[in-house]
Amino acid sequence: MNFSSDDFLKRIKDRDHNAIEELVNMYHQTLFKGALKQRLSQDQAESVVSDTWGTFFEKVENFKGNSHIRTYLFGIMYNKIKELWRSNKKYTTDHSDEEIDNLFNKDGSHATTPLDPSDWLQSNQSLEIIIKAIERLPENQKVAFTLKEIEGESTENICNILNVTSTNLGVLIYRAKNTLRKSLEEHFRNR
Repeated sequence: MNFSSDDFLKRIKDRDHNAIEELVNMYHQTLFKGALKQRLSQDQAESVVSDTWGTFFEKVENFKGNSHIRTYLFGIMYNKIKELWRSNKKYTTDHSDEEIDNLFNKDGSHATTPLDPSDWLQSNQSLEIIIKAIERLPENQKVAFTLKEIEGESTENICNILNVTSTNLGVLIYRAKNTLRKSLEEHFRNR
């Protein structure tokens, strides 16, 4: 089934029960797993996915089919996750752009030599520490980094999902990586 075909989109816009059922059966679990990958609880993930479907069916008339319907659904879902993060203070961070800029000298080299990753990868807790560091990223950096570096989404899809240019996406990922590096180095230097 081509879920982005003109025929299928017409059926969805006409509220064809069978088309809606096919679409939900195809993508509901995928959306739920995607929400869980963003470190949401099961209840939060269920709520976000439910809100995603609600918004999709409210706005489906505006969907022109310029991207795959999966991309459109994930775009809605990631916006719902960002709304959740904005409403939940635990997802905010105090890292400023100035702090990130202070990581580098004027020539672009690191102000302090980064730790050798082999020094800290030996730890059994490394993955947990990395996940916690990712969770503390600002929501737009977290989503960009997770989609690009963990889920392997294409730049084009991520730009569509986040509604940013490829240049803005590059900046988000650059800042996320530098914030993660700083956070991890601070953790391992202080142990």
